Amino acid sequence: MRRVLRVAIIIRALSYCCHLFQPLVNIFCLKASQAESMSHDLTSAVDPTSTESRMEAEEDKWSDLPHELLSKIAGELGLMDFLSFRCVCKDWHIASSKVSHEDKSSKSEPWLLVYEGEGSQCSLHSSKHKRYISHIQELEGAACLASHEGWLLLFREGSLFFFCPFSKAKIELPNCPITEVTDHIAAFSSAPTAQDCSVVVLNQLNAFELQLFMLCRGENAWSKHSYAGYPFKRMRTAVFYKEKEFHFLDEGDGLVSFDASESPQWKSFVVRVQESESTPSDVVLNYVISKNFFQRHNNERSGNLRFLEANDSISTVGTTVPRHTGNFDLLIGSERIEAPKQSESRHLKGVWIQPKYCYVPPDQTW
Repeated sequence: MRRVLRVAIIIRALSYCCHLFQPLVNIFCLKASQAESMSHDLTSAVDPTSTESRMEAEEDKWSDLPHELLSKIAGELGLMDFLSFRCVCKDWHIASSKVSHEDKSSKSEPWLLVYEGEGSQCSLHSSKHKRYISHIQELEGAACLASHEGWLLLFREGSLFFFCPFSKAKIELPNCPITEVTDHIAAFSSAPTAQDCSVVVLNQLNAFELQLFMLCRGENAWSKHSYAGYPFKRMRTAVFYKEKEFHFLDEGDGLVSFDASESPQWKSFVVRVQESESTPSDVVLNYVISKNFFQRHNNERSGNLRFLEANDSISTVGTTVPRHTGNFDLLIGSERIEAPKQSESRHLKGVWIQPKYCYVPPDQTW
């Protein structure tokens, strides 16, 4: 049955690009039919040893497919099929090793990763209501501060690092400026492999004061910036806006911006829905905000498809979905859902993530 599964993976890949590889589709469909027939024919008188040898010979032929062809096939698969593709054999793994893969069927909706923080077990919920269980050691004891372009920014045991749960790629950040996570929020401007990537970590000291740490790609020292302003509610969500500007949104309608250009500058705003023509003093955001994205999606699901069980609590980290509504990005806000009976509840952590396999060269550093 394992061989039948291998054939099924390649057939599914070829179905995505059959206009390019139609002759191969016919060949692999025939091979799949033969393999499935052999796996189910319990009364066959064929010598199992010779059958095994022939199947192994056929597998060797599949392994010998040109890497360029295998890379194209891998690039057309859904993300989970792509990960299975990489496990089939050494040649398929090598051919797909440098492919940065994004699930094309999920560009409009992120996936949800749920974990408890104490162990490595986690569940991944796709936008098509499929649930996958996995063990990711990097999540054990970790707190997620930000999610962007398939990357997570994690804090664990006094260190900050980027991590892609699909490729297991990891990039350590130097000289972590914080010793523990309380109500910290964070954002980064682009993938950590990009030359212009910047990271900010915000700590709300009290209702009036904010403290921000910033690090740019290639640097080792974090810069520190402070801001005192109007009474803030609890800062909940951080997002990269444009150029070198970051936004921080509280639980109400408050927004604080930090522009890290030549002369770093703070500003504060009140967010409102645009119901009429904007005035010269208004700033029209390039994103729309969803503050109850998790709660709404959880309520829309039923039975085992729900993210939470009875009396679960969860804190989620949001993300940004590019061009979700016309020319506007969708900013999914971070949320906190408290269970009715706190003493008896599971306390879960969740993060919205774009389903993307991020390739990183072995020698990649910050």
